[in-house]
Amino acid sequence: PSAAWLKLFVPPAFPPRQGRSSNLAHSLAKTMRALLPGAAAALRSARGCSQWPSCGWKGRSFTSIRLSEAQVEAYRRDGFLLPGFQLEVDHLASARRAMDELLERNPDVMPEQLVNSHLADGEGEAQGVRGSAEFLKLASHPPLVELVSQCLGTENVILWACQIFCKLPGEGKAVPFHQDGQYWPIEPLRACTAWIALDRSDAENGALQVLPGTHSKGYVEHIQREDEEACISFIADPEAVAPQRPKATMLELEPGQVSLHDSMLLHGSERNRSRRRRAGVAAVYMPAECHFNREVETEGARKGGLKLDRGLRQA
Repeated sequence: PSAAWLKLFVPPAFPPRQGRSSNLAHSLAKTMRALLPGAAAALRSARGCSQWPSCGWKGRSFTSIRLSEAQVEAYRRDGFLLPGFQLEVDHLASARRAMDELLERNPDVMPEQLVNSHLADGEGEAQGVRGSAEFLKLASHPPLVELVSQCLGTENVILWACQIFCKLPGEGKAVPFHQDGQYWPIEPLRACTAWIALDRSDAENGALQVLPGTHSKGYVEHIQREDEEACISFIADPEAVAPQRPKATMLELEPGQVSLHDSMLLHGSERNRSRRRRAGVAAVYMPAECHFNREVETEGARKGGLKLDRGLRQA
């Protein structure tokens, strides 16, 4: 990577800002090296999403998408939201083609662990995945980032991770209930995951399930448990989860639809026992004022069975 990569991080100009955030916009180029955990980042400037300088959206215009106050309140109360957003047909088709190519390029990587899928040619350290710039473009889609920024309550967000969860027909592994925040050394811990369905996701093929409101209860006890039918091994204690399982909400999505969830929300999914693939992109964003502390190794990073990329990108 070269200095030109910074064009992705920092829009060419920021409007004047007032209050405590006024210095943030003007110091992003300096602080970005310290913030990034090796994954590419996309910033939404206070100018909105009318023009994007890179990631394949240069020169494109988009209609701003605003969540209602009730939707924002629902996200903060429940820890998740189905915003009613759906990718355009051509964008979905491009992402699905990239998904097929990603599987072909990474035959030795578990399909449920295609981490840093937005970094081309195994650029990151995690799992040796040979990714695709198409997923960086997808995760930087202006209307999508607009939704995330509203849920996080900030104008500037960083895309720091992008993982594919692909459950192949009849063999896709389960993802036991867990909190993403147990894996990530983000300080303070504020992050939002946009789960973008590339295939239909339903109960039969292992759709995402969430436990509403659990994000507001702090850290839930996690344990290490190996299971050949699961793709992660640092999971919420099943005894702590069991009383809440009846309240689980199944997030069934059509291809191109999106769900949003908080980093501390308990969530998981069952195995894919159907004859249909279930693939989705989990794009993870954090506020630009937060810090990814590489000096801290979380228990999730040590015990989760999933290598996270902590490398520094040279600029």
